[in-house]
Amino acid sequence: MINITARGFELKQGTKDGIDKELKRVEKMLPDTASFDVTLSKTVEGYQCDITVKNTGSFIRGEAVAEKIEPSIDYAVDDLKRKLRKLKTSLVDKKRKSGIDILATAMDTLEDSEEDFENEDYPSADIKRTKHFTLHMMTDDEAIVQMEMLGHSFFVYMGEEGETKIVYARKKGYGLLICDQ
Repeated sequence: MINITARGFELKQGTKDGIDKELKRVEKMLPDTASFDVTLSKTVEGYQCDITVKNTGSFIRGEAVAEKIEPSIDYAVDDLKRKLRKLKTSLVDKKRKSGIDILATAMDTLEDSEEDFENEDYPSADIKRTKHFTLHMMTDDEAIVQMEMLGHSFFVYMGEEGETKIVYARKKGYGLLICDQ
């Protein structure tokens, strides 16, 4: 399933058809349960395209900015394909190292109930966006893969012993914050 949203401009049918055509090629690389959320935004730099693939709690995001809409879509699809290849390589390497594909199994069983709410009645003018989400239990390695696939610099999750953890990217490697209850 492909959901397309345009922000700040009217999207033409030809562009929608082009997005469908590009994502049909990517869809062959994914399970049948995967869905796409495509968001196109008009920005100062031009057009921003964000493509998020959702599959039972796993997320992969491709994003790009270009002066025209078609190149932004092409670049975002290329970014998404690159991340899918990286994920596949990571899973294969992990399987070789551990003997079983724990990460792939864990990613298949995760469920996500992330909801995104815009700022409504917050006292501080600095808070621009608020997100509510359910923490999922996973290993540190699984959290790093999720963070990388989303293109974020940090990721919040529940550790195997029920503690809240935050993994974050550093210049060399990763850092881990463990929240005490």
